[in-house]
Amino acid sequence: MTIEQTQAHAPLDSFLDSLAEKQLTYYATDLLQQRGCNTMDELSNAVRRATEVCNSMHLPLRENFKVVYRSRNGEVMQDWRLSPMAYMLMVLNANSQNDLVARMQVEMVRRVLKL
Repeated sequence: MTIEQTQAHAPLDSFLDSLAEKQLTYYATDLLQQRGCNTMDELSNAVRRATEVCNSMHLPLRENFKVVYRSRNGEVMQDWRLSPMAYMLMVLNANSQNDLVARMQVEMVRRVLKL
């Protein structure tokens, strides 16, 4: 690909990114704030496993995950914007020994099974 071709694709890529971003309605740190994960490492592992699921199923990461940086307590920290599906996959891949995570997992299964 030449530089000219790259520049021609930049507006199209920007448009596709903005369309995908409309679906990214959750932040991964929401689970951290709800005490569903105890550390950023635990949260990062849940996000990593959720991205692995998407990769295994050939689901586009662009439509489900976006790395962002946010200010928290005066520090800049990494976060992820997530689609609803990515957020649920993250919860399913979080530590099930955590009471909140376990309850959320059971609730998801109940909704799928309509119990």
